[in-house]
Amino acid sequence: MKKICSIFLASLLAANITACSSSNNKKENNSKPLKEINIGVMPSVDAFPYIVAKEKGIFEKNGIKVNIESFKSAKDRDAALQSGSLDGVCTDLVGVGLLKKSGLDLRITGSTDGKFQLVSSSESGIKSVEDLKNRNIIISKNTVIEFILDSILKKSNIKETEVVKEEVPQIPVRLEMLRNNKAQGALLPEPFSSLAMKDGGLLISDSEKLGIAPGVTAFTSKAIKEKNEEIKKLYKSYNEAIDYIEKESLASYEDILIKEIGFPKEMKGSISLPKFRKNTLPKEEDLKFAIEWLIDKNLASKDLKPSDLVDDFAVR
Repeated sequence: MKKICSIFLASLLAANITACSSSNNKKENNSKPLKEINIGVMPSVDAFPYIVAKEKGIFEKNGIKVNIESFKSAKDRDAALQSGSLDGVCTDLVGVGLLKKSGLDLRITGSTDGKFQLVSSSESGIKSVEDLKNRNIIISKNTVIEFILDSILKKSNIKETEVVKEEVPQIPVRLEMLRNNKAQGALLPEPFSSLAMKDGGLLISDSEKLGIAPGVTAFTSKAIKEKNEEIKKLYKSYNEAIDYIEKESLASYEDILIKEIGFPKEMKGSISLPKFRKNTLPKEEDLKFAIEWLIDKNLASKDLKPSDLVDDFAVR
């Protein structure tokens, strides 16, 4: 009798284990698969935490697949976003306002960290902002590049008309022109500004000195609606990548900076990075400043407000 009871209990336990396993498998099979996120970036330092998250397997650890596509110009990146091939972009306050005006419902979901720097060529003789008068400065017009240049000029009480703005959209071309003294100054993001200074260029001013942090990540309202959980996981990974950057030595990720961001090999050991912040929304004063500039340039409607450009779901 005792033996029969033992056999019965063992059978019952096995049946329960099988039932639980079947139930768990059913739950797993019924769980909604996470969708791939496609994000467009420029080869600049502000995108580095995303690249670290991909290269170090942090996205994969958090159960998401992220495709990072790099572009040489903001116009090409934004065209890809408008075509629907991207869910979001590493961009800036001005870029989001411009895309909003074009009819794309884009929302800022977080800030990024990087500098935009005004560098003079080695033979220009430009040593200060005051020396910019009547000199040709290469920029990308109607973008954050022109916004930063205008802000630098305004701070020094120099009129926009007192400098010659030359349109050169592609960042690598801007750098080569400056290196070859075909321009007297250029507004560049990192690492291109560091490359220019390494070749004899002189730093005149930058966004950091102005107290402006224009870099942001933004997603379309469609992506926010359809990939909300995935974007939250993307930012979780972004924050973990910043933890990695802070804890690990530069040597552990320096090769990624060289390969993916474009720092030259000869700068190995001397690369300087900004202090990356965990995901946060931009300051309202920066949003207002960018909106004022857009409205002044007739690049945004006069009723545009900071709340029209942001979504806080990823920082709640």
